[in-house]
Amino acid sequence: MKLNRKLAATLLTAGLAATSTALTAPSASAVSMHGCSYPRVCLYDGSYQNGSIFSWYQDTTYQAIIGGGNRADAVVNTRNDDSVWLIDQGASPDAYICIPRNTAVNLGDYAHPNGGTWANDADAIKIWGDPDDGKCSSTWQVQQGRVKDGWRP
Repeated sequence: MKLNRKLAATLLTAGLAATSTALTAPSASAVSMHGCSYPRVCLYDGSYQNGSIFSWYQDTTYQAIIGGGNRADAVVNTRNDDSVWLIDQGASPDAYICIPRNTAVNLGDYAHPNGGTWANDADAIKIWGDPDDGKCSSTWQVQQGRVKDGWRP
């Protein structure tokens, strides 16, 4: 009889420990930023602080920017583990600006390799899915680069 009580007490203790662990588990870090809902990448007319979203994406494919290429003034990447490229296919070779995970960027703050800024120069987007780590060239900083014309992943 004492063995059964000890077994019952052990099982009860283990059950309570499992329950308290589940109740104190950390919450997911999925959040919205500047009106852009997780897990989206949003493009803005105007700054991300004061502008309006004209288009958003969440599929990890290469896509033309809908609603007007060469229109984005800002981008917000709410994804937790994916970086995103905004691509200028009009440059030769194609130019891209990489936005790390959970980052908001006013494109006018970044010089375009052909002169001017990245504001109103992107006409395609690529969200990098698994196994992407959300970084741009191994850093959490916005990065730029070039790829051959007509490039597709």
